[in-house]
Amino acid sequence: MVEYIKFPIFLRKQGLRYAGKAPADSSFSGEFLSTTHLPYRNDLQGLRAIAVIAVLIFHVWPKIFRGGFVGVDVFFVISGFLITSLLIAEGEATGRVSLLRFWARRLMRLLPAASVVLLAALVGAIFFLPRTELVGTAYHTMAAALYYENWALVSQAVDYWAQGTAPSPVQHFWSLSIEEQFYFAWPPLVALAAFIAHLGRASLRSLALPLLLIVFFSSLVLSVLPIAEADAAYFKTTTRLWELALGAITAVWGTKLEIRQWVRALLGWLGLVMVVAAILWINETMRFPGWVALLPTLGTAFMIVSHDAPYAPFRLLSLRPMVYIGDISYAIYLWHWPVIVFLRPFGEQVLKPTTAAIAVATTFALAIVTKYLIEDPFRHGRLAFHMRLRSRAAGLTAAFAMAAVMIAVTASVSAYAGKRQNDINETLIKQNFESAIADKRYPGAAAMDAKYPAAVPAGVPLKPNPQIAEMDMRYRYRDCMNMGKVCTFGNPDAKFTVVLAGDSHAMHYAPSLETIAKKNNWKLLVMVKVACPLGEFPLYSEGKYRGDCDLWRPKVLRWVAEAKPDFVITSGGLTGVYGGLPTLDKQIAGYRKIWDAFLAQGSKVIVMRDNPLMKYSKGWEMKIPPCLVANANKVTACTRPRQLTLDSMPDAMVRAAENMKGVSVIDLIPYLCNKDTCPPVIGNVVVYRDAHHITETYMNTLTPYIEDALLRLMRSYQAPRRLAEQIETQAAADKKIQ
Repeated sequence: MVEYIKFPIFLRKQGLRYAGKAPADSSFSGEFLSTTHLPYRNDLQGLRAIAVIAVLIFHVWPKIFRGGFVGVDVFFVISGFLITSLLIAEGEATGRVSLLRFWARRLMRLLPAASVVLLAALVGAIFFLPRTELVGTAYHTMAAALYYENWALVSQAVDYWAQGTAPSPVQHFWSLSIEEQFYFAWPPLVALAAFIAHLGRASLRSLALPLLLIVFFSSLVLSVLPIAEADAAYFKTTTRLWELALGAITAVWGTKLEIRQWVRALLGWLGLVMVVAAILWINETMRFPGWVALLPTLGTAFMIVSHDAPYAPFRLLSLRPMVYIGDISYAIYLWHWPVIVFLRPFGEQVLKPTTAAIAVATTFALAIVTKYLIEDPFRHGRLAFHMRLRSRAAGLTAAFAMAAVMIAVTASVSAYAGKRQNDINETLIKQNFESAIADKRYPGAAAMDAKYPAAVPAGVPLKPNPQIAEMDMRYRYRDCMNMGKVCTFGNPDAKFTVVLAGDSHAMHYAPSLETIAKKNNWKLLVMVKVACPLGEFPLYSEGKYRGDCDLWRPKVLRWVAEAKPDFVITSGGLTGVYGGLPTLDKQIAGYRKIWDAFLAQGSKVIVMRDNPLMKYSKGWEMKIPPCLVANANKVTACTRPRQLTLDSMPDAMVRAAENMKGVSVIDLIPYLCNKDTCPPVIGNVVVYRDAHHITETYMNTLTPYIEDALLRLMRSYQAPRRLAEQIETQAAADKKIQ
């Protein structure tokens, strides 16, 4: 977020170029931070207002402006334009660019308000969020303070532990991180270009433009091409940099073009229509960023070029309310997401109407207070003592010292809070996995046994502790899912081979199948990838096209062909879990196409019917661990109706398996739901890590039932003699025990 400086108009109005040289070393306050100023443009403040309102409404009422998230893209273009305009103006006026002064200005503009919001969000997480979310919030707060939050989200986007977790109250700092990275990387290049231009070799603009074009096209290509980690593309600097570069190109080249007034006016209205159309039309089923992001970004560039041409939208954007909202847009953006997260009930994705109004009002109130008590005092008020120092060196030193203190305090406080909570969690995890599940106080799935239900003692602490239930899956399964590679368990030299293939809903059966494989001397190959159901159809996830699934799927077919397994086990398919799925018929056809390839090489397919998706109501997922923490004295408050969480959503895999020879279904729903409800806790064991992934602890209690169903099914397929002998031996042993 960059602002124009209100300054007497001694600049050329159209070109935004500096009309003269600033004093080399002025003695009046604040000059050490700035040698060049730009005229204040009301229209850009109005454009900022549109962008921040779009983002705010999208997060408060996502069904109204489904494309409201493109407001961030509008901000990127504006920031690229303003920063480059300032740098070019200084370079052309003085023949050089003072990097230290530029960075000092940026830090003093951005850090004070950001630091206050980050610390407030961390404190709010302690008081308003369950302990299950504190470690993640602390980590993201530190990442935001150090301006690498976007890369933290890149890591989380392809990290299994991120699946189903609640959003951090500071995750919106990803866009500010990208901007700050641009602020540190781009100015040195302009400074170098200014130095070369000062030697008389070429003009500054002619040197800067080719660099920007290279950045623009290379970054745009990266945002369009399918990559192995599609979920991460949304947050990567490399796939977003072209938007900032577009704004910079507009500053270097767009404002120098000799364009007729009526053409500029036309461009302004066209740009406004493009931005509004993007807000109303773009939605989560489209790959973003990519070609579609050109709509709001080019529209923004057109409006910048249009400026104050007669009959352009300049007057509309310059209305006093629009300009004022633009002035506080940075603070609005900072505060809006923490306020929404703290006001939103656990697991709900949409605020209730009254709560939404409160969120908007609270955001504006906090933004106004932040502007007058934090932003303005640090920029040119009582707290800007660094600007009153007479020496330029002393002023710069003070500015960087203040910035270092703010960053250090925010990062260290968040690191301490995260480490403290993480130490507590690690102790709980260790205790959970060290305690034997054979403890009769925790019968788990056995409590749902239709013939001999186990007794469930009262007053027993839940296992795993809800505080760490979302991490209840051992780390050795992590790389299989995150990297989409083959992992081997059981006996690697065994002749009888079973493959577990699919997405994370297949992966949560890995602990159980590993136990069964070791017991029965099988080789178990795990081939899974997060959020990639094993069906031949395109998939969108959280607004991003999963091109990585398209790249991974052929690998699975090749791996299975090489392994020639006796059986392939898979799961997934409950339509409510995924966003952007094709029609049910296409899903069914897609699954069958993959299974036909397995069957053709002699493998049989076993489908594990997908488990429930726990929800508050239609469209609102319920994260079970936070719900249990919030309702520690009444866990039944987290029990959900079966119709809502299971029966209302078709299972595409089960439908695909119908009447398909060589494909069978194992239904474990009787151990997850009764005829009316799906409980979050069964036999004193927490069932879910989030809204739809089963804890390893509960999966362990399911293992005997999974093994029994598998062996019976394998016997029905006239399994090889070596397996038949194992089945008979195991059956005899079980009979003897009974």
